[in-house]
Amino acid sequence: MPIPTYLKEKYISMTQNDAKKRILQVLAHGRSNTHHIYQQSNLDDEVVPEVLAQLCASGLVTEVDRGLYSITPAGLDRLDHDYPSEAGFLTTTEVIHDAPTIKTIRLHGDRQIVETQVDDESVTMLADALYEVLTGTHAEDEITEALKEFLNK
Repeated sequence: MPIPTYLKEKYISMTQNDAKKRILQVLAHGRSNTHHIYQQSNLDDEVVPEVLAQLCASGLVTEVDRGLYSITPAGLDRLDHDYPSEAGFLTTTEVIHDAPTIKTIRLHGDRQIVETQVDDESVTMLADALYEVLTGTHAEDEITEALKEFLNK
C-alpha cells in the first residue's frame, strides 16, 4: 500500500526540523566547518549543505567564512537549552583588569574568543576545576606551581 503524499510531506518536514535542530545544537557550541557539522550531527553529507542554506536564509545561522558557520542570537533562541560559547583548544589567555576585585579572563581558542569574569570566590572555583583536570596527568607540585603562576598574574 503506497504512503499518502500528505504523510510523506509531514515526514520530510519532521526530518528537516530534526536536522535543523541538530545543526543548531552543534553550532551552539561554537563556530564549525561543514566537516565538523557532519561528524557532530550524524547527518548525511548531502543533507547538511541544504539545511545550512535554509538556516542561513532564515537568519538562524551565518556563514562567517567560506565553509565556516556560526549560530546567530536568533538561532540560539530557537534551542531549548542555554549553550555556552566554546573557545575550543586554548591558544592564549589574557587577564584584563576591570576593577580591583573583579577580573575578566579572555580565552583565545582555535574556534573563537570567550570571556569570563571572576572575583575572589569564583577564582577559587576556577582553580579547583583546573586542579581536578590536571590531577590525572600532572604531579602535585607541578599543579601547585601552575595555579600559583595563574593566580599571581
